[in-house]
Amino acid sequence: MDKKSLAGLCFLFLVLFVAQEVVVQTEAKTCENLADTFRGPCFATANCDDHCKNKEHLLRGRCRDDYRCWCTKNC
Repeated sequence: MDKKSLAGLCFLFLVLFVAQEVVVQTEAKTCENLADTFRGPCFATANCDDHCKNKEHLLRGRCRDDYRCWCTKNC
């Protein structure tokens, strides 16, 4: 292999390594908490999701088996 090919291959591996490290570091853990201000039973996940995003400024929301609205946030 000539020097240009070897240098190009090394550069490619370096770029791939750095790109992988960036992806791993940007993943955040999430936690689910009971919605603070959602009132009433939770039957529609869309309503819960809207509430969590717009009223509590969190990532998302969903109705769970206990008919309560649970919001997801970064923790």
